[in-house]
Amino acid sequence: MHDYLVLIDKINQQFEQFKLLVLQETKEAEELASFHLTPQQEMIMYYIIRHEPVIAKDIVNHFDISKSAVSQVISKLEEMNMIYRQENLVNRREALIYLGERGQEFHQLLKKIDAILVEKYYSKASLTELKNVLDTLNKIVGTKKI
Repeated sequence: MHDYLVLIDKINQQFEQFKLLVLQETKEAEELASFHLTPQQEMIMYYIIRHEPVIAKDIVNHFDISKSAVSQVISKLEEMNMIYRQENLVNRREALIYLGERGQEFHQLLKKIDAILVEKYYSKASLTELKNVLDTLNKIVGTKKI
């Protein structure tokens, strides 16, 4: 157990260093703050970006949070023009959720930051090494392979 704790501390230190590097060397990362998203809103935006269109029930199931909590976040994101809702023609009792104008801007900024990180940092590791990191994280988190 002790060996795990020592190693985890070192991993956490490297994550902290990486985050600091990103913040210091990527002015675009500072632009994320201009969206004024809470951590929960940010996580839900990441989900919507990856799975668009979604319905509120998808978010409830994915994050295992209450319908009312999701409804509040969705309403706030809609108010911020991060998303918009459109009636689902297949099931009129639910609305499909899409990225709004600000949500599209947020998505483009994330893509720009990813490209910078690949160029400056991730490209220092081979694809095999990065795949090993992903496999390890998947094993820890318990997600399926992609």
